[in-house]
Amino acid sequence: MTRGIDIRFVLIAIGLLLASIAMAPWAVFDAFQAAVGNGGIIGPICSAMGYAYVLKATGSDRDMVLLLTRPLRSMRWALVPGGVAIGFITNMAITSQTASAAALGPVLIPIMRSAGYSPLAAAVTLLVGCSVGGNLFNPGEPDIVTIKDVTSVLSADVINVAVVPNLLAVAAATLVLMLTLRPTEIPTDVPTDEEAVDAAPTSYAKALLPPLPVIALLLLQPGLNLVPPLFTIYPNGVHVSMVMLLSTAIAMTVHMLHEGGGRAFGLRAWRTHVTHLTTEFFDGMGYAFAHVISIIIAASCFIAGLTALGVIDAASTLLASNLELARVASPVLTSAMAVVSGSGTAPSVAFSKAMLPGILPVSAAQAIDVGVLGAIGANVGRTMSPVAAVVLFTSALASVSIADLVRLSARAMLAALAAVILYGLLL
Repeated sequence: MTRGIDIRFVLIAIGLLLASIAMAPWAVFDAFQAAVGNGGIIGPICSAMGYAYVLKATGSDRDMVLLLTRPLRSMRWALVPGGVAIGFITNMAITSQTASAAALGPVLIPIMRSAGYSPLAAAVTLLVGCSVGGNLFNPGEPDIVTIKDVTSVLSADVINVAVVPNLLAVAAATLVLMLTLRPTEIPTDVPTDEEAVDAAPTSYAKALLPPLPVIALLLLQPGLNLVPPLFTIYPNGVHVSMVMLLSTAIAMTVHMLHEGGGRAFGLRAWRTHVTHLTTEFFDGMGYAFAHVISIIIAASCFIAGLTALGVIDAASTLLASNLELARVASPVLTSAMAVVSGSGTAPSVAFSKAMLPGILPVSAAQAIDVGVLGAIGANVGRTMSPVAAVVLFTSALASVSIADLVRLSARAMLAALAAVILYGLLL
């Protein structure tokens, strides 16, 4: 992976090699087949990315960013914590870190530059905000879906467990940035994007669409019983895919009403908008399969190889017999793998699928805890990886050195990792 070979090829090839050593190469092909047809994982992840594509096509993601950043423009002191917080919220709605940075960066970077922050300071604020873990509050996130699939609990239950450690991690990272970053005198040659800085949301209704499915899924937990008739049909909670599809329909309606000035569309215009946004939705689903599901499939092949050799049984037995070790090892291992691979999804998913089944018989609650801590560790590691897509994009957007960006972000990420480890020890 460090030599640039595709992580999916590496995972499948090593899995096949390990399974062949164990004289069971078919285990990898069986794992591939099972992962390709796993609707419990594919449906939520692909529909969530489809919704993200619809938000981008309608401009709702930009409207949300503009709405959230407006208060920061007159508060120079709040730009670092505020920038991180807005990136975190954006990543909750748009689970791709690079896409989140692309939505927020053109607005946040000019604002911070005009307030006297260096390009590197603006870049690291954007990077940490969009990559440190907001995605873990989205029920369609692969990390959350995998833990849910392995432990057979609701997505909302997994997210509830993630709230405290995830917020601790982002708080620790933000505190380090606040102590590290200081605005300097504003240079006379700073290029500022006045249009981006001064822009306002074109529609406040569209600005509220990105967090809609997250809010809906949290409110529709069976334990709250806010819609009793719904739980007679779905006693274990509504499907993530269902909420994403309904949210997409609402987004289409809001966008068409906005474009039509509040009036009903003619049939031709209606057909054009519906066709365009439907295409975007399924393009997003295809992107998720090609770039996210494919990693999960490859990780399943790698795990099949480890299982055939008995490595998984040995490791999970060790962790199940020492849960304190498991809670510390999970964020450390996934973080290290994420730094090397540049992916947060692959280490988190691979760890959860491999280790949680062994811990589950001992304690389902502990299995969820270990999976969540591993997912947070993977997000932390990716944020300081020199080969992560979001790091490469942010460095290019702000025109700063990758090495400098990683060096600065590593300070914040190591603080975040320490906070997660401490939390695991105190559980």
